[in-house]
Amino acid sequence: MSHEERNVLTEILANAIIIGLFLWFLVNGQATGRFDGPDGLQVWAVLVLKLIAVSIVIGIILAVVMSILWRAVTGETAALTRDERDRAISGIGWKAQGLATALGIVGAICALALGQSMITAMNLILAGCAFGDTAGNLAKLYAYRRGL
Repeated sequence: MSHEERNVLTEILANAIIIGLFLWFLVNGQATGRFDGPDGLQVWAVLVLKLIAVSIVIGIILAVVMSILWRAVTGETAALTRDERDRAISGIGWKAQGLATALGIVGAICALALGQSMITAMNLILAGCAFGDTAGNLAKLYAYRRGL
């Protein structure tokens, strides 16, 4: 397993944790009425910014821990070089990520056109970004496993 493939697996695990964290806070906030009222969108935005900061920290910690665990288990050091295969697979990931993110944005526009709240639209954009990153990583993992 290459260093890049291990990074993709780590990112998929981090995405799952982060999406769960976002869902927990946003669903609870919506259920308790935290986003209602004239400043609801601002409250939502502040919460999302805090969650983004926490997500970055989670991603960094998980990457370091997984790297240490991989080294402890296999004894291999990370080869930090990227070849043509890695670049091609990265391109596949970017395409899948862009498509999923665009679907989230279009979904938000459709939701607004159908009379949904701005909070719903913002959550759809956020979900599109989160699932876009996950889709990109899953596409890269598939390409690594399938071969290019």
